[in-house]
Amino acid sequence: MNHLAKRLTKCCAIFAVIVPLARGDRVCLLNGPMEAAQARFDLAVEAQRELNISYFYVGGEEDDFTMRGFAQLRETARRGVKVRLMVDALFNSIPSHLGAHLIREGVEIRVFHPFDPLKPFRFNRRLHDKLFITDSHRLITGGRNIDNSYFGLSRYRKEGDTAYRNRIDRDILVEGETAIQANAHFMTLWNGPKVKPMLVGKYLCLIRPNEPPKRLTGSRRRPTSPVYQAILQRDIDAAKAALDRVWAEFQAQPSVVQLPSPIDWNQRLRAVDQIRFLADPSGRKSRGKHTGHHIAELVNNAETGETIWIESPYLILTKKARTILVDAIRRGVRVIVFTNSLNSTDNLLVQAVYQREKEDYIALGLEIIELAGESDREGMETLHTKSMVLEQADIGMVGSFNIDPRSERLNTEVAIEYHSAVMAGELLRSIQERIKKKGIRIGPDGMPVDGRPRYLGASPKKIRRMKWRTLPALIFRGWL
Repeated sequence: MNHLAKRLTKCCAIFAVIVPLARGDRVCLLNGPMEAAQARFDLAVEAQRELNISYFYVGGEEDDFTMRGFAQLRETARRGVKVRLMVDALFNSIPSHLGAHLIREGVEIRVFHPFDPLKPFRFNRRLHDKLFITDSHRLITGGRNIDNSYFGLSRYRKEGDTAYRNRIDRDILVEGETAIQANAHFMTLWNGPKVKPMLVGKYLCLIRPNEPPKRLTGSRRRPTSPVYQAILQRDIDAAKAALDRVWAEFQAQPSVVQLPSPIDWNQRLRAVDQIRFLADPSGRKSRGKHTGHHIAELVNNAETGETIWIESPYLILTKKARTILVDAIRRGVRVIVFTNSLNSTDNLLVQAVYQREKEDYIALGLEIIELAGESDREGMETLHTKSMVLEQADIGMVGSFNIDPRSERLNTEVAIEYHSAVMAGELLRSIQERIKKKGIRIGPDGMPVDGRPRYLGASPKKIRRMKWRTLPALIFRGWL
């Protein structure tokens, strides 16, 4: 009896140790485009109950990666999985007939802040969250939106004044209770007043054929004629055929993603000591609760001798951000920022302000490194990563937050903050490798220290276009 009691006690002790470890969150950095695409595909395949997705930008019919993604969402919905897609109302390229087909197939699509003439100030407040959540169990978040350029499939070309580049980005895969918190945030937005069903216009009569048209008093509106319905059905059939073709091509010859998956994510995921999901509750910048406030707390708590590494595609300091960083630098904290040069940027308004103010930032004590690119690939990539590492504290952060007024004051943002010597070290090495390979340090005079020209090879036309935007950029500085 005593022997049995001892064995039971030993088992209980082992169980007590294992359960907290099993419940602890695990993370994996997705630094490259191929593993980022593979992770999204694998999570969608593994989904059993629901797949909740939120993005700022989603491409359209002309984008190969987006169309493969839509085809996979349709296949996932056909398996009986609840699929919800939430996108910003202004920054998506989903055509109405394609949206109508997906909705008919069971993919729910809603948009954030559609234009409302009665609420004009909403126009400037956009959905910047990037979330990919399966069964409230696994989560992908970070800087990537959905189109070819975020997954290494965009070929560098110029059409008029627009240059198409691949984007250097990073995501993080999280497994555990953090995914539950992220899913709760998603559902709060999804069911809130800021989000409305996607409008499919004239195709609504085919999605809800049994619903009579809503009539206004004195309206002469009549039900859609069979001939016109046949024309609309042709458009939806074309969307179906396009997705059928894309899915068949993908199954026969997958691009970026491999079938079957070569990655065992259970082996790649690593436990962290602490983790926190940062978000703007209900999409609002509530005082003391939004993502930017928590990031500011990390900087304020940085101790003397700390080194903070920041990756941000845009660098415009608000008064609050300037104060926080100056206080940290005066305490003996070193702050290094890796950002875009004029040559690599995709936002000339932000760059116009940054180029005007970067000498002041360096005078404050910031160390700035700009993306110059590889010697034989000048201008072919743009930095889009939003990451931060506190080197001594072993804290890493990956999310959607840019160092600019728009992320601080206007857009909804999310991020993952984690404490782990191993994973913070991995993030730091990734940042340092990018800087070593593609970065150029900027001197006190705003010029590259290696003697290159100020704009690092940007064309004269791009320099002129940037300078023409300086005045409007300064006027609308708080919105950039």
